Amino acid sequence: LAQPSTQHSKPAHQRMAAVALIAASAVLLLFDMQAPPQVPGLPSAFVGSTGGSMRSPAQSPVVMQARHAADRKKRRNAPVVKRPWVEPTVPEELVQQAKKEGFRLRPQYNNMKVGYVVSDANQKTRTVLVEFFRFNAKYGAYYKQSSKLHYHDEYEVSKLGDVVIVAPWQKMTKQKSWRLVEVMKKNIAPTHV
Repeated sequence: LAQPSTQHSKPAHQRMAAVALIAASAVLLLFDMQAPPQVPGLPSAFVGSTGGSMRSPAQSPVVMQARHAADRKKRRNAPVVKRPWVEPTVPEELVQQAKKEGFRLRPQYNNMKVGYVVSDANQKTRTVLVEFFRFNAKYGAYYKQSSKLHYHDEYEVSKLGDVVIVAPWQKMTKQKSWRLVEVMKKNIAPTHV
C-alpha cells in the first residue's frame, strides 16, 4: 500500500472535513425545512407553518425592505396634525389658598429660566440675559456665567429691562427656540438717558 505524500496529506484532510461539514449542514437544513418542529399538545398553527419552507414569502428581506420603504413614504406624506397649545394651569383652590397667604402661584416648566430683557429691537422677538452660577470642583468656588437667549413674545408685553420667565418651545428660527411665560417685574427705570 503506497503512503500518500506528507506534503499534500494535511490540505486533503482539511478539504475532506470541510466537505463533510457542508454536506451535514445541508442535510440538516433540508430536513429542518421539510418538517417543522411539532410540540406535543399544541396545534400546528401555534408552532409553525405546515408548508415546505419555514419562512413565508412575505418575510423575505426584499419584501420587508419594500414594505418598510412604503411605510416611510406613507409617514412622510401624512398630513401633520397641529394641536393647539394649551397653557398648563394650577388648580383654582391652590391659587385661592396662596392668595390668602400673600403668594402667587405660577405653573412650573421644565428648564424654565429667569432673566433680564436686554434687547427689544425686533418685532415679536426679545433677547434675555440669563445669569447662573457654576461650581468649580478643583478650587471649590462658585463662578458666575451668563447666556443670551432669543425668545418669542407674541403680544410684545415685555420691554427693555423687564425681568421675565422664558421656557423652551418649538424652534421658530435659527436662534429662537424659547417663549415668554410671564413678565415677573416691570422696569420703571429709564432705559435711555
